[in-house]
Amino acid sequence: MWNECKSIAQDVLATDYFKGILNNNLDPNAYGSLMVQDAYYCFKAQDSYAAAATHAMDEDCEKFMQAKFDSYAEYNKYYHNPWCVREASGVIPGNAIKTYADYEAYVAQHLDSPYVFAVMLPCEYLWNWVANELVKTADPKGLYYFWIEGNGGKPEGAYQMAAMLERYRNRIDEAKAKEIFRTAMEHEKEVFTCATKLKYQQTKNI
Repeated sequence: MWNECKSIAQDVLATDYFKGILNNNLDPNAYGSLMVQDAYYCFKAQDSYAAAATHAMDEDCEKFMQAKFDSYAEYNKYYHNPWCVREASGVIPGNAIKTYADYEAYVAQHLDSPYVFAVMLPCEYLWNWVANELVKTADPKGLYYFWIEGNGGKPEGAYQMAAMLERYRNRIDEAKAKEIFRTAMEHEKEVFTCATKLKYQQTKNI
């Protein structure tokens, strides 16, 4: 699935957002805005795992999804401080991130549970792949090097999820799983493409 969507990944890498990460000139407003949008996504992803677990295909599938739910619950505490976001309802989501999260929720709620692995894999692997590409030429003293360093390395979580998807390969429609994966990749591309298209509203002095 990844190889068939490699061109989308290259498009993500070429966005102004990641050019800014690499060249240390990304608008801090764009970085902060995307982090808050990502908080919305992560809170919704936690909900999606909970929904998928209610109709898991088998016990092992349920245990894996419960473990992912627990992992997101722990990770999402990060958004409490320093970003001061407690839950998804505290964020005004942009169209790109909302459409993405809604799509994941639809897959989790209405399709056979293993398809949730296909829709979640892009998030699990793409950020890691981008970081590993950027680190090849990034300045370790760069303003955003912490993002590259924090998201790079070996994608253990993505490998585990891919292994789970492979485990159910013969029990789901492979073409549909690929379609879901590609759609999620396109959503990732849209999120990062929109990340630098900020709209500033002028306010009056009071």
